[in-house]
Amino acid sequence: MKRMYTFLLAFCCLLLPISALAEDDLMYDLGSRAAEVGMDLLNFEPGADNILGLTNAGHAMVKGKTTEHALTGITDVSRLSNGNNNLFQVNRPNWKPLWFYFFNKDSGMAAYMEPDAAFYSMSTEDRKSLAADKAFSQISLMQVDLDKMLANPNEGNTTFNKKKFSGNEFSLIGISNVWAAGAGYDFMNAAAFHDHLCPGVTSGYMIIKYVEKVMPITNQSAETYIDIGCPNWCKEDAYQMIWDSTPGKNSMYVMALSPEDEAAVKAKYGIRPAGIIVKWNSVSLKGKGIALGFDFDTISQELGVANWTGPAWAPKLVQDIGMMDYVDKPESAIKTLKEFEVDEKLLTELKTAGNNPYKVLGMI
Repeated sequence: MKRMYTFLLAFCCLLLPISALAEDDLMYDLGSRAAEVGMDLLNFEPGADNILGLTNAGHAMVKGKTTEHALTGITDVSRLSNGNNNLFQVNRPNWKPLWFYFFNKDSGMAAYMEPDAAFYSMSTEDRKSLAADKAFSQISLMQVDLDKMLANPNEGNTTFNKKKFSGNEFSLIGISNVWAAGAGYDFMNAAAFHDHLCPGVTSGYMIIKYVEKVMPITNQSAETYIDIGCPNWCKEDAYQMIWDSTPGKNSMYVMALSPEDEAAVKAKYGIRPAGIIVKWNSVSLKGKGIALGFDFDTISQELGVANWTGPAWAPKLVQDIGMMDYVDKPESAIKTLKEFEVDEKLLTELKTAGNNPYKVLGMI
C-alpha cells in the first residue's frame, strides 16, 4: 500500500510540470510568432542592434494564466533581450489584451500585433499548420519616427485617430523615439514601469540625477531617499524604479498640493515646487532634506511647445524627446529652494496626512 501511494504521488508530481509546459508552449509559440512577423515586416536579422521590442507579456493574463514565457519565444527567435537594452516589458493592468511591438530605428517603421483569441484554444497540431501571421487578429505597420511624422502629419493623424496600436500609440511612439535617441537602460526601465514616456517621468529622472549629485548616498547600508511627493506627478514612478522608494517601504509619501499653495510657493521662489527629498539614516535616525523646484516653463519655451500650433498628438512627444538634452544638466531646470536637517519629529510632520509640508518647513 505504501509503495502504491508513493507511485501515485510521483505520478501526480510528473503531471504538474507537463500541464505547465503545455501552457508555456502556447505562450512561447506566440512570442516566437510575434518575433517572426516583426522580423519579416521590419526586415531585420536576429540580434540586429537597430531594433527595439516592447510587449506587455508577463503583465497580461490570458484565460487566467500568466504570459511571461512569450518573452522567451521573442528572445530565442529575434535575439532581442532585456539585458541588451532592446526588449522591455511595458507595464499594463493584467486584464488588458496581450500585444507585441517591434521598432526599427533606422527606417522609423514599427509593427504592432495582437493575438487572435481563437489561437489560445487551438491544439498544438492546429498551431503547427498555421502561418505565423495568422496567430494575430491585428497587425499594423506604421511610421513612428517623430521627425518623419512631423514632416508628414497625416501619417500621425492616421496612427492616432484610427488607433493603429489599439490605444497604445502615445506610449509606444514615445518610448521608441527616446530609445532611438540613446536613452539608457535605467531611463528605459522607468518609462516602461510608468507605461509611457512623458515630461513628468523625464523630470523625475532629472531630479534623481540632481539629488544624487548634491545629496549623495554615502552609507549604502543605512541611508535611503524618502520622497515627500507634494505635489505629486509622474516623477514619482521614476523614483520607485530607480531608487526603490515606494509607499510600501515607507520611503514615499504622496499628497496633493492645492493650486493656491502651489501658486504661493512659485510666487515666493519663482519656480514650480517639485517636492521634497530626504536622505534618511535608519541607524542614527537623522537625515538631511531639500525642497526642490522644477522649471517646466523655460523648457517648454526653449523646445517650442509652449504655444504649440502643430498636430494635437505631437507636443508632449516633442517635449519628451527634447528634454533628453537636459538629462545631463539637471541644474538647468532644477533649483534647491530650501535645505534643512531632519530628525524623527520633523520627518513625521512632513509625511503625515493633512499636513502641508511646505508650511511645516516655514516656506509659506
